[in-house]
Amino acid sequence: MERHHRATLRALFAHPLQHGVRGSAVEALCRALGAEVESLGDHRLRIRLPAGQETWLRIGSGVHHPDLDADAVLRLRHLLEEAGITPDHPEAEPPQPRGDISRRLVLHLDHHETRAFLLEGDTVERAVLHPHGLWGTGENLTHRHDRDVAGQRAPRDSDYLRRITAAMVEADGVLLLGHGTGESDMRQLLLHHLESHRRDLLGRIVGIVTVDESALGDGALLAIAREHFGNQPHRRPVVVPGQAVGPG
Repeated sequence: MERHHRATLRALFAHPLQHGVRGSAVEALCRALGAEVESLGDHRLRIRLPAGQETWLRIGSGVHHPDLDADAVLRLRHLLEEAGITPDHPEAEPPQPRGDISRRLVLHLDHHETRAFLLEGDTVERAVLHPHGLWGTGENLTHRHDRDVAGQRAPRDSDYLRRITAAMVEADGVLLLGHGTGESDMRQLLLHHLESHRRDLLGRIVGIVTVDESALGDGALLAIAREHFGNQPHRRPVVVPGQAVGPG
């Protein structure tokens, strides 16, 4: 189990009860454990572990209310205990390098483009991935008549998903940002793609965050990234070419 998931697991089992356990980190942990995670609406998630145990949790939404309340922590703790999962349960972690997660990837996912930020040391590399298939036409895929082609559901742009996946391969930790529900949520489409083709990469996802504003600038997205990656030891300033140096 990756170090960031082990830290989330310890937080869930902390005594006294620990506040500030991020909903996005919990969702990433559950997926890394092989669980099915389904949004039930009204800020609720249904979690079903591979052995069949399941529960639902109410969590905060968006950037400003991302934490589990006490009831959700206890529900999840009980679910994990039923499955024999505790901070000591997963296999021993391999030795980890000291300091930061060395290569941290932030993906702001959308059907029309994905902004990728690779944070390594004190620099940020930025790239933009564009779909070349149906998703690259500019159609509004949230409406059924735009998704259907000759009476059939429009195919997913597998090449686009493969290229996003390829960007994850070299990263030690990945943060997914986006918005939407169902087929309109590129985060969920990517997770389904990973479950089918690259389950080994699910464990690298450190958080799945909803950002309601698709037009957020690079600075705002990196500020969200700092909230998730900034608590690593020995952190250094994050520098974007052309921007002033800010705290990491």
